[in-house]
Amino acid sequence: MINLITTVGTSLFRNYGIASNDENYKCMGDKPYECYQEYLNESKQVERAIISFYDNKDSTDDISAEIKTTKKVKESLNADIDVYLLASDTIISCLAANIIKYFLEKDDIRVHFNPELYVIKGLQVQNRKKFINEGLSNLITRVNTILKENNPGNVAFNISGGYKVTIPYFTLMAQINRCSTYYTFENTEELIEIPAAPISINDEMFNKYRKEFEELSSYINDYDRWKNNHHEFTNIAKSCIETYGNIASLSPIGEILWGNYKNKYVSFFATDEVVGKIKENKELANKLLKILGNEEIRKRKTEKKGKHLVYDDGNNGFRIIYIDHDDKIYVYAAFDHEPDELKFLDDPKQSNKMEDYDFEYYAINKQALTSGKSDWLEKPPLLPPFRRRT
Repeated sequence: MINLITTVGTSLFRNYGIASNDENYKCMGDKPYECYQEYLNESKQVERAIISFYDNKDSTDDISAEIKTTKKVKESLNADIDVYLLASDTIISCLAANIIKYFLEKDDIRVHFNPELYVIKGLQVQNRKKFINEGLSNLITRVNTILKENNPGNVAFNISGGYKVTIPYFTLMAQINRCSTYYTFENTEELIEIPAAPISINDEMFNKYRKEFEELSSYINDYDRWKNNHHEFTNIAKSCIETYGNIASLSPIGEILWGNYKNKYVSFFATDEVVGKIKENKELANKLLKILGNEEIRKRKTEKKGKHLVYDDGNNGFRIIYIDHDDKIYVYAAFDHEPDELKFLDDPKQSNKMEDYDFEYYAINKQALTSGKSDWLEKPPLLPPFRRRT
């Protein structure tokens, strides 16, 4: 299975010949996605016209660059493909994504496109400052989320569509995550692959300055003062910092590198008892990795059993009992034997309240755990422990 991240452009409108002579299309212009409902009638008319025109054609390859490249990647790799369509913050890009989704699904290709997730807010080319500060940042965040939820080894990039200005950033993200990049060469039928290069990122800087990167990812309001207190870091990591007056945040390169580093780890809080169990039981540790790394799986397999939230792995004995608080996971019980879990749940003395436990902050190195290395569990000094109330 290959997860193909695909940027969406507007070539399908040019190919259909609608871009210059259709009043419904022209009135939408470069209007932002937030106006979509206002132009719903116009967009539906354009969508119906294009789908009706191509629906009975023998081949849909030439509808758009995104479709052509996707189908060529599927053919070249001889693999099933899941497509993630990323649209710009415009009505017509969302419309293009809906049409592309329709035709790819007709060819039995699974497509992810929920406009609330995959229309990238601020990604437009009318306002450079908004593009850099909002659009590019949101684009990088969305791509990092897709990479986090999938094994990067099973992710590739299709850059045939979308804004050309995003190509360098997509190429950088692909290379540092060791993903291949694909596009169809100009007006030919030739599929071009940019394979993943043997690039390795030195994690030592991120290990040492994890706290500084975390703070920059949430913005620094008094950068002059902060810089004086973090002089060594700001000298080393200049390319990772973007400033706006006395406000600072991660630059696009900083966001890409920090996202790549964070995707190597999943973090959580746990009691000493839980940590002891997962250290002794790698299969239990892998179950914990699964629920920490994929929110969709965690929510789908979590049940309320009495007063406790329980991740139930299914037809086996693995169960993880946790608290979800402020986007952080606190694990206070874990089992690989169902009778032990039932005994815990039946005991009225077992609390489901954070203040009744001592939690320490941990991070799992995903690659180290899956490759069988012994140093897969780390205790970074980023967040303080949570102590029970006395």
